[in-house]
Order: sequence, then structure tokens, then C-alpha cells
Amino acid sequence: MKIILILVLFNMQSGSEVITAEFDDVKACELTAQRTFQGVSPEVEMRALESEGATIASTVIAHGDDGAELGMFSCNPSRSDRGSG
Repeated sequence: MKIILILVLFNMQSGSEVITAEFDDVKACELTAQRTFQGVSPEVEMRALESEGATIASTVIAHGDDGAELGMFSCNPSRSDRGSG
């Protein structure tokens, strides 16, 4: 099964940047996301995205060492790998 990374880097000056990539497993996807955010801020804290107190599945917000939101990402199975139902 292929895992798709969808990552958004927040940048107030030039606009947000969207990055996508494909991986063989979730761990590799998550490590790539973490390394991408560490390129912006060496200390990164990952927190599940919440809306009205409920966690949004598979979506993570990255915060820098100053607490600012650096971006968000999600690692999910590719829909093309799923059987048709």
C-alpha cells in the first residue's frame, strides 16, 4: 500500500507551499514531514489538529520553538490502492 504525504508550509510573506510525495510506509512519510519542518525551525512540536475539541484524523500541525504554526501534514493511504467497492 502506498502512503501519500500532503504537507503545507505556512509562509505569511510569500504564501503557503504545498508539498506532496509518495511512500511505502507511514513511518517514512512522518519522518519526511518532520525533517521538512525542521528545515524551518530546528525544534518542532507536532500536535494533532483539533476542531471544536475533536481530533481530525491523520492531520498534524507543526509548531516551531516559538509556538508559531509552521504548517500541517497528513499521511494517508493512496486511494488508488483501495479496491473498488
